[in-house]
Amino acid sequence: MAIVFRSQEVKSTILDPRRDFAPVTHDMEFRYDPLTGRSSRLAHFGAIRPVPLNLDDYDGENKGFCPFCPPNLEKITTRFPPELVPEGIIRRGEASVIANIAPYDAYSGLVIVSDKHVLSLEDMTQSRLSDALAAGLDFLCRVKSYDRGMSYTFMGWNYMPPSGGGLIHAHIQAFGSQNPGNLYMESLQASNNYREEFGRSFWQDYLSEEKRLGQRFLGEHDGISWFVPFAPLGIIGDVAAIVPGVTVPESVSPDTVDALASGIRRLFNYYSASQIYSFNASFFFAPDKDADFPLQIRFSARTFLNTRFFPPDTNFFQMMLQQPMCVIRPEEIAREISPYFK
Repeated sequence: MAIVFRSQEVKSTILDPRRDFAPVTHDMEFRYDPLTGRSSRLAHFGAIRPVPLNLDDYDGENKGFCPFCPPNLEKITTRFPPELVPEGIIRRGEASVIANIAPYDAYSGLVIVSDKHVLSLEDMTQSRLSDALAAGLDFLCRVKSYDRGMSYTFMGWNYMPPSGGGLIHAHIQAFGSQNPGNLYMESLQASNNYREEFGRSFWQDYLSEEKRLGQRFLGEHDGISWFVPFAPLGIIGDVAAIVPGVTVPESVSPDTVDALASGIRRLFNYYSASQIYSFNASFFFAPDKDADFPLQIRFSARTFLNTRFFPPDTNFFQMMLQQPMCVIRPEEIAREISPYFK
């Protein structure tokens, strides 16, 4: 086994005017992703906390025009061409999948989670989550069936304005692509390299080591492993899941959809209790069913830094250095969230 959790501790000493200019030493840490080697910067511990959002500000008379609300969804939203989706719109329970009027890729769908304009985390019931995930998977399966040369499928979710979500009405983006992004490709290539070098699956070794250490592993429910990543992407930390044995959208069973929804529901219970109101999420699949790259889910909590100027929680580090920054240690996040995954 060659799983290495590499980190580098750094200290900085200042003369602090709050302590009559006495020397004060601050601890920082650089962590390196065990798969890709990408670094994350951990610093400024405890300085950023989730900022509450008043969801009433986004509902009722304040919402303005919304293309995803009835009856607009039926009347004016974009539909898929009949050769891809004969019915034009995919429906599953409360969820609908429409074509993105401003597509980001060759195949670009929007999963509208519900008719309800503002869905709080409490409103994201397991049945709603299951319907939304199933609808998105249906779209991805149709893409793979229609265009067998389309290698990559994935979904992304920007929930509420701190995440970059431009529309409040809850929706998940689903893609068929030949260019799924740098981090996805780096992870896939590094996973292949690990198998070639050691003759083993990185993901099996990684989960085994996280379970053995017990510092960040949250639990395994219905075959899905939940954990806090060692090298976070979000400024107030991440939660991730791996689904062994599931690689492509076609291999996701209804039971797995329900299990995923149940796990996400546990996470949302933690978010609600911690006053986290926004997140980014990703769902990455392998390019083919035989690839050593199980379905991976990742949630990064997001926030404004304050509600006076509404500054985002991304800055020079993330944008110009392409280096994630986090103000809370993953092990602390794991201690806080683990009771929700018991």
